[in-house]
Amino acid sequence: MTNEQQALAEMPIWLVIVLALVGGVSGEMWRADKDGARGWVLLRRLALRSGACIVCGMAAMMLLIGAGVSVWTAGAFGCLTAMAGADVAIGLYERWAARRIGVSDQPPGSGAA
Repeated sequence: MTNEQQALAEMPIWLVIVLALVGGVSGEMWRADKDGARGWVLLRRLALRSGACIVCGMAAMMLLIGAGVSVWTAGAFGCLTAMAGADVAIGLYERWAARRIGVSDQPPGSGAA
C-alpha cells in the first residue's frame, strides 16, 4: 500500500465533509456579504445555496482522489471549488457542453478555447 492509499484509508470521512462544508459556507457568506444580505435573508441564502457549493466541492475532491491525486491537493481543490461556488462550476460546464453540441455563442474560428 502506498503512502497516499494509507493516508486515504486512515482519513476520516467527516474530515472530507467538514472541508467542503467550511469552503461552501464561507464562500457563500462572502458573496452574500458583498450583496448586503442580512438577517433571515442571509440565513435562507446560506441554507439554500451553500448545499450546492458543498456538493460541488465534495464531488471535486472525490473525483481528484479517485484520479490518484494526493489527498492534500484534492482537499485544496475541493475547498476552492466549494468557495468558488456551484454557479462558477456550472457556468464552466454549461459553456463546455454548449461547445460540444455546437450551440456556443462564440463564432467559429474566434480562437476561444
